[in-house]
Amino acid sequence: MMASKIYSKFLFSFGKLICTPLFFILLGIQPTRASYFSYTTPLLESQNYLARLQLSLANPLIDSEIAKHPGNVAGFYLKHYSIFYKVMVLQDKKFLPEFESIHLKTLKAIQELPDQNPEKLFLKSSIHLQSALLKGAFGEYLSAAWDFRSAYQEVNLNEKNFPSYLGHQKERGALMALIGTFPSQYQWVVDVVGLEGDFNKGLSILKEYINKGEKEPLVERQQAIVFYTLIQLNFGVDKKEAWHFYQPFITESKTSLMQTYVGAYVAGRCGENEVAIKLLKNKPQEDSYLKVTYLDFLMGEYLLQQLDFSAAIWVKKYIAFSPTKGQLKEAYQKLSWISWLQNDTSKFLTYKSMMEKYTKDAGSEGKLLDQDLAKNIFPSKELLKARLLFDGGYFKESFAQLSKVNPNILSSTFQKIEWFYRNGRLFQEENKWASAIDFYKKCLNQTPTINSYMVPNAALQLGIIYEKLNYLDLAKVYYSKVLTYSNYDYESSLRQKAKSNLIRVQK
Repeated sequence: MMASKIYSKFLFSFGKLICTPLFFILLGIQPTRASYFSYTTPLLESQNYLARLQLSLANPLIDSEIAKHPGNVAGFYLKHYSIFYKVMVLQDKKFLPEFESIHLKTLKAIQELPDQNPEKLFLKSSIHLQSALLKGAFGEYLSAAWDFRSAYQEVNLNEKNFPSYLGHQKERGALMALIGTFPSQYQWVVDVVGLEGDFNKGLSILKEYINKGEKEPLVERQQAIVFYTLIQLNFGVDKKEAWHFYQPFITESKTSLMQTYVGAYVAGRCGENEVAIKLLKNKPQEDSYLKVTYLDFLMGEYLLQQLDFSAAIWVKKYIAFSPTKGQLKEAYQKLSWISWLQNDTSKFLTYKSMMEKYTKDAGSEGKLLDQDLAKNIFPSKELLKARLLFDGGYFKESFAQLSKVNPNILSSTFQKIEWFYRNGRLFQEENKWASAIDFYKKCLNQTPTINSYMVPNAALQLGIIYEKLNYLDLAKVYYSKVLTYSNYDYESSLRQKAKSNLIRVQK
């Protein structure tokens, strides 16, 4: 009897022991713990580094947290963010396997979260959207479309199950605004899945999230701001609204490479050339920041738009040190322009030849220029200067260059088209709609055989003007006209803009 009591007491004590982590540790077995999502102090600190693109400081904190707390999904999620930033900012395909690996690990970790946790579907939609954007950046549109589909389904289900949850509004707004911008050859994926979007409503949801999200995690707030800015820049009626929106968020550009990168890029695309150059000159230089050689290319581009030929130093630096060489065509084009403006015909032809090695478009400017050069017709330096000055936002100076050109004595149809087009662009910037419309229509009427991007872009700008003036039927006509052109530089971008604008005015 006594032995039985002692045995029972032993079993009870042993039962208590095997329910403790110590028992598993003694046996070399790690006890399982339900997955959870929590931004611990190291992970909160890592977000500050991620937001500034100091990935070499963020990653050790994240990796340590994953090792110590493998059940905390937040570590995997921030690692996903880190590699997403690296691939997107550097535009280097060699990091894609690394991204795919963390993508699968993060999905697996998220899947272990309980279904009643509103963060589960939000996190899945977030990393699927990141994957879609990354694949789209490398032209893998079909794969991107399916990730887009997954993100869309997950965020809509989360909205249905947890309507008061603020977190998923970032993805919901971005998805709603972006739907309809896929290249036409992949539209069937959008149609099959039944994706529905609304550009203005999507941006409105994003802005609402930004305004209400003061207590949201830093990486989410920052991504929402960047999403809104770049969507507005690329697909909005007035790209300058993107700069006006983002400018107040440039508060720490000397310590945040992300703010420098986005700020300089958007400012430059919106004619704020002086601001863009200042941001690039003052960018953070410490070794902890990503080395983004594309910023050297931007510096060269923006200096050239001031007709500052020291731009060549920065463009050559990009060519020499960029691991991806993603902008080589544009880099050699800029070097050819600098040579031509400096009256060096030999270097002009050499750089032009190097540019053509990276030219794939059948109707590119390079080929049109070849046709002129075959007739011994060289580029107009005044038209080239007008183009560069316009891109930099120097409209008065650009007008002055155009005034030196008599279109009646231009012997090249390509140059005549450019003269009308450049005038249209300048009058549009001055809000002189009647003159802009007149020049754009003359540009369109020159000839249907010249495959220059300026012709479809003239049609696109006519659509934008008519939309601003609320002549929506005319806007539809010209947005649709853009889709009738093919085989020219920037074709995919112009078609996407026309398509998204057409969807917007048809609602």
